[in-house]
This record gives sequence, structure tokens and C-alpha cells, in this order.
Amino acid sequence: MAKTIAIRGKEKGDFPYYVAKSLACNSFKVAVIDNSYSKDLYESVHQYKDEEQSVEKENIVYIRDAEVDEGFAGKFDYVVYYMGLNENSQDAEFSFILNDYSRSGIHNMQKAPKELLDSSYFIMRDKVSNKVTERDVIKMLEINEDQVLGYIPLDEKDEVAYMNFSHTGRQRIKNTSVDMQLAVMTALSIVTGEDMKTVKKYYRKAKRVRRI
Repeated sequence: MAKTIAIRGKEKGDFPYYVAKSLACNSFKVAVIDNSYSKDLYESVHQYKDEEQSVEKENIVYIRDAEVDEGFAGKFDYVVYYMGLNENSQDAEFSFILNDYSRSGIHNMQKAPKELLDSSYFIMRDKVSNKVTERDVIKMLEINEDQVLGYIPLDEKDEVAYMNFSHTGRQRIKNTSVDMQLAVMTALSIVTGEDMKTVKKYYRKAKRVRRI
């Protein structure tokens, strides 16, 4: 039975792509379901070519706007649901919320069910100053401090990588920021149950792979 991962929050498909790619590069069978509003992950991979609902690339199956049954999920080791700001419920074994520090971003998360917030890990991203801190966000969302895995400062490397991904449909993880790479490794450690030493081996392999 596949392990399921739901990634919500900021509509930016780079993080779920890096998580899925890191798993696929280490011989795990991975499917990514893009149920976000923007569909930026699916469309980047699919390159806006036609109206097909699924595509396979880099040994990952990508599907948009879908609910999958147990029969489908059973074909994979991991199913990653990229939900973005989509408020529809999605059961998953692991839940991650990537949120920025903007008032609107925090407000969007405040509207989420309390049960979802309490059961999720948070990664703050695009930090540009210390005027609004992680502690401020924790207080506004009424979550526990240990739910916040870390933060990713706004970094030109990540913005360039995301732009390149949107135009080419693939992106080498090694060209992202150290903070982005650490956030992905932390998420991998949680979903695989492996220690960071083992996860670093997974990640080094993913960084070496240009394409599959």
C-alpha cells in the first residue's frame, strides 16, 4: 500500500516536485496528483501541450484534478498530493503545509480546519525579513512550535530554478538553495522513516541524476 503525502499552502509546485523526484531517483514508484488551483506543477511537467489528464516523466506519473482509488495507489510506493490552496479534504498519512509570511497567506491557513493544522508539519518559505517571525506565525495559526520544521529564506537560486522548471519541465535539485535542499531532506526523513544519514544518501543520488 502506498504511503500518501499531502502538500498544501503556497501555490508553488517546486517543493512537491523535489520531494517526488528525490523518491523516484531512489527506485521508489511515485505518483503526483496536482489538485492545486494553479496546476503549475502539472503544467510545468506537461508543458501545456494538450488536454491529457496524465503524463509520465522522470519515472513519475503526474495526474491533475483527480481522486485516486486504492487500486491505483497500490501500484506505487508513494502518492504525493499537491493541494496548494485547494480547501477540499484529502486524507494522507503525512501532511505538510508550506506557508509564506504574508498576512494573506497566514489568513488562508487560518481558514483551514483545526484538525488539519494540528496534524500537519509546517515549512515556512520566502522569508525576507525578521519583522514577522516564525513565532508570530505559530501564534496566529495556534499551532505547536515543534510542528514547524524550519524555514526557507527567499533565495534567487530557488526563484531561478522554479522559473527554469516552468519552462523546461525538469530541474536539477543541486541548483537550489541549501535551505530548500535541507527542507526537502527533512520531509524525506519523515515520510521514509529513515535517519538523516540515510536520507542524505538518497539526496546525493537525486542531485547526481540529470534525467531518468
